[in-house]
Amino acid sequence: MSAQTAQDTHAFVEQLGRLGIEKDSEKRLALLRGVADLYLSRTVSPTLAEEYLFSEIATSVLRKLQPHQRPQVSMALSDSERVPHSLALELASDADIAVASPILSRSPLLTESDIVALAQASSDEHLQAIAARPTLTSRITDVLIDRGSNTVLRTVSGNAGAEISEKGMLSLVTRAKDDNELTLALADRGDLSPAMQDQLNTLICDRVSAQTDDDADPTVANLRSRAQALIADELRKRKANISSTDRVIAAVEAGSMSLDDGLGTLFAGGRLLDVSQVLAHFLRFDRNFVFQQMATGEINTVVLVFRALDIAYAHLETTLALRARKRRGSGDVETVSRADYEAVSQADAQRAMRFLKVRMTAGKSSPAAA
Repeated sequence: MSAQTAQDTHAFVEQLGRLGIEKDSEKRLALLRGVADLYLSRTVSPTLAEEYLFSEIATSVLRKLQPHQRPQVSMALSDSERVPHSLALELASDADIAVASPILSRSPLLTESDIVALAQASSDEHLQAIAARPTLTSRITDVLIDRGSNTVLRTVSGNAGAEISEKGMLSLVTRAKDDNELTLALADRGDLSPAMQDQLNTLICDRVSAQTDDDADPTVANLRSRAQALIADELRKRKANISSTDRVIAAVEAGSMSLDDGLGTLFAGGRLLDVSQVLAHFLRFDRNFVFQQMATGEINTVVLVFRALDIAYAHLETTLALRARKRRGSGDVETVSRADYEAVSQADAQRAMRFLKVRMTAGKSSPAAA
């Protein structure tokens, strides 16, 4: 240990000692700030003993501070990765939302399991803070959607970094029937499945048609204007995309274009829905089912679909990149090596697709069973 490190450690331990015995509230707060600054700014990582002492004494002092003082400490620690995990959890679970909110909404120390446990046991105000985190997994948003108020649901829906499961999305669309702002937030998301898009479009059209020109609610007026613009723009895009997709299918069937070349034009535009339409046509599957598999299904099912149609490995890589982009903030792009992909025979993949179709027709197991 260098002389400077030893000196820093001595100063840190001395400050901790003073902090543990200080009786005056204002002096406690000043000392805690000083100790926290010293602990977080040191160039060397704290020892386990130092981490334990800081966590124990800081937690004890926090409980003795005045109510108006405690949020100041939480704010100061909310963005740091050096705060002891136990202290971060103590702050995040505090009943005072002013103390808990900075940690719940920003702290990088909370794990997915931490957040799920907190969301399952906390107040709606705490859920609102969690819903504002930069990224949220579907496991977390499922709990938020299940327990949260419409305010929580609006925050989740408007959070571009929130991953939402199909189950969660269905719940949001159902709740949006009575909430104009939630409907608007969902309309702005880019990760709705075709089935959810259809439900939301029906909801928007019903909501718009049910209103009169005399309605004074600015949210309803905003919804009507947004819906009209969205519908007009989407209809224009879909007409153009459907037309080009139909041309690709016709050209492949006529033999004037290979399936790989046809898909390449659609992948170039990032049109995963239209890619799914082409795949569904040649596999004789429902388009919505194929799109769901391409966007969020098991990666093994995606591999079988591509191998059954003898599609180039490069298109599989593009699909995995597109679905990662669709999931937004959910982690790295999934990978399948070329060797593993090509090891699956086309005959085996086609058999698996036939088997899957039979099982779906019989209404038995899930698609992932393939």
